[in-house]
Amino acid sequence: MIKTTQEIENYIFPLSKLLNLENEPKWVILRFMANISLSLNEGFEELEVSLYDGRDYRLEQITGKDKIDEDYTKLYQDMIEAFNNISISNTKELEDNLQQHIIRGYTILKTSLKHDSNIFEFIGQEFFNK
Repeated sequence: MIKTTQEIENYIFPLSKLLNLENEPKWVILRFMANISLSLNEGFEELEVSLYDGRDYRLEQITGKDKIDEDYTKLYQDMIEAFNNISISNTKELEDNLQQHIIRGYTILKTSLKHDSNIFEFIGQEFFNK
C-alpha cells in the first residue's frame, strides 16, 4: 500500500484546480506529485512523516500495475532506481519509494506554489530555465 497524509489529501483538490484536472481521479494528482519529485534532482532528503493519516492507495491505482495498456510500474521502478541510485527487488520497496516521492513532490509543490500561482510557469521555470 502507498499511504498519504491528510495534508496531501487536502492538497489534491486545490492542485487539481491549478492543473485544470478537477474531474480526474486522485491517482492522477498523486502521480503528478511523484513525477515532480522524480524530475527535480536537487535536495532529495528522506522526509520524515510521523503519521500517515490520509488514504491508502494500491500500486494498481498509482502506476496502473497489471493494466494492459496503462501499466507504468516498470517505468516508475526504473525512474526511482535511477533517481535514488538503488535497486528495487520487491513490490514493498517500490511502494515505499513511490510513497516517499509522492511526499517529496507534495512538499516541493506546497512550498513553491501559492493558491493563485500559475503552475505552468512554475514548471517552465523549474525544468526549462536550468
